[in-house]
Amino acid sequence: MATKTNVLDVDGTLMDTNYLHVEAWARAMEAVGHRAVRSDLHRQIGKGSDKLIPEFVEEEDAINKVDELHGEIYAEFQPHGHPLPGAKELIASLAERGYQIWLATSAKPEELEQYLEQLETEGKLSGIVNSSDVENSKPAPDIFELALEKAGASADETVALGDAVWDIEAADGAGIRTVAVLTGGAFGEEELRESGAVAVYRDCMDALESGFPE
Repeated sequence: MATKTNVLDVDGTLMDTNYLHVEAWARAMEAVGHRAVRSDLHRQIGKGSDKLIPEFVEEEDAINKVDELHGEIYAEFQPHGHPLPGAKELIASLAERGYQIWLATSAKPEELEQYLEQLETEGKLSGIVNSSDVENSKPAPDIFELALEKAGASADETVALGDAVWDIEAADGAGIRTVAVLTGGAFGEEELRESGAVAVYRDCMDALESGFPE
């Protein structure tokens, strides 16, 4: 069946922000007495904060504090995040070709506002689904299932684009094929393919030039 709908991840896929999040999480955890190895944190980026933090912190009070601190610290870092190569062009091309474009992200609403402006999405998106809209965040499939519901689309006419195995796992749980890019930095091509990616590209520009989403 022909592709009609695209569900795109944001951090690490469209925006060069994964490493900023790693540093923000590391500093937030250290502030409550938990020193996490940054390479371990990097491989958890893409999960919702409710899934990410307990990988490193067990105490409920500390978990809540880490989440709060991460938001404050990341707000200082966010101006250093920029669209990844081809991200704006990909969104513009998909819109021009008549595809539905949905963003599915664990990013907080206050983070998204700046992203949307930088990605020049005005008038191009069909909608946004956020982990706060669902009961279970990535890698649970809830966010992709909600995107399908809101888009009025079937899984077999939808393609997802992400940078982490968590994107692939979540989309696969909703029956959606996933194309991956390497710009998140935590996972290599072999690992992404083994997780179920149907194709892996260097970045959004490479995906666009290769004919994404068909």
